[in-house]
Amino acid sequence: MCCGGEEEFRMTNVAHSQYIAPNPARETGFLGTGNQAGVMLGSKYELGGSKLLASSVDRGWRSTVTAEVRRHEDLHCTAFVQQVNEVIIALSGSAKIRRRADGPEQKFLSRPGSACICPRGVAVKYLHIHSGSLDMLHLYLPQNLFGNLECPDDSPADSGLMYTGGFYDPLVQHIGLAIAEELQAENAAGRIVLDSLALALAARMLQHYTRQNPKKFSGSFIDGKTAGALDRARLNRVLEFMYQNLGADIALEELASVACLSVYHFARAFKMATGSAPFQYFTDLRVSRAKVLLTDPNMTVEDIAFAIGFSSGTNFARAFKKSVGVSPTQYRNAH
Repeated sequence: MCCGGEEEFRMTNVAHSQYIAPNPARETGFLGTGNQAGVMLGSKYELGGSKLLASSVDRGWRSTVTAEVRRHEDLHCTAFVQQVNEVIIALSGSAKIRRRADGPEQKFLSRPGSACICPRGVAVKYLHIHSGSLDMLHLYLPQNLFGNLECPDDSPADSGLMYTGGFYDPLVQHIGLAIAEELQAENAAGRIVLDSLALALAARMLQHYTRQNPKKFSGSFIDGKTAGALDRARLNRVLEFMYQNLGADIALEELASVACLSVYHFARAFKMATGSAPFQYFTDLRVSRAKVLLTDPNMTVEDIAFAIGFSSGTNFARAFKKSVGVSPTQYRNAH
């Protein structure tokens, strides 16, 4: 991973394709950003003149995080109050950024890998991106950062995140690139992957990019009742839910709800119990089911793709080969 930003990430079929306006991210009531349903989360960019290149909305994900890829060439945003906890990661290109909230102006050259944080509730005086072109990934996170914060329903959340920009963090960059790739290619685990990556990002934010000592948040990460592995009863409920929904695009939050745990505690406890992250376990289940269905000569590859939740045979074949090493047709012929 290039922390100095020398290595550009190519958004094939997205950032370098002809611009086609997709749907911008809006609060749906499911995202939990603290805004009313229908609010456009990237409205400042729309008004400032950026182009929306890709959005998780167009993938049909009802995830608890929303991702957008935007191209900024001459962006000028006047004063605004930040609506949502947002992490921005530069994917390709280079441009100068000037922005200011409380405190001195933040001025830096943004290149691939550089990141910015803009917490919910911050009053930003201005934001300018100029002297170049940047393709940036914008991640809009839940108000309570996946249950890691105690946020009363009747008061705005203060995540304690720093308003900072132009920093390089290899883990943040890696997570950003992985999410950008998910926007391009359908994965066997669907939106669970996006939720899991966003959960890891939120944890990184709280551990390293808070205004105060990270120990302030330690109580959110430790729960004596859920600190260990998922117990057998909860695990069985979750696995049964997975088996029954192999053809559905389930979210990490749904699995956590079945286990009656917060998303963060569930992800950790599930991995301790099974040795695999939830999205990897679900991927393996789908692939195993596909192998069984491929032995049925009456089912086409398209039939199998739809049966396990893929939108097309092409996307299924790509994900199957990535997991198994051979195409579905090659696997069928060999078995």
